[in-house]
Amino acid sequence: MQNELEELYNMLVSQTDIMKNVNERVEKQIEYELLEFRKLASWDDYECERDKYISVAETAKKEGFMAGFNYAVRLLKGTDNS
Repeated sequence: MQNELEELYNMLVSQTDIMKNVNERVEKQIEYELLEFRKLASWDDYECERDKYISVAETAKKEGFMAGFNYAVRLLKGTDNS
């Protein structure tokens, strides 16, 4: 089930306008959080650190979608066991 939800997220959800807006907001926040680091670090170090933040954000978005989807299905089935 996990793989199917991941595929659903990758095919349908990750490319929607809503997620594009989310991505823009997340990227702006990452840039804001790394402002001071960018001033002190080399460009390569900055890119490496930024990529780590982006990776964590991508994982959080995907996992959040899958958890929400599972929760919605349980609610629809009437088997919510929070």
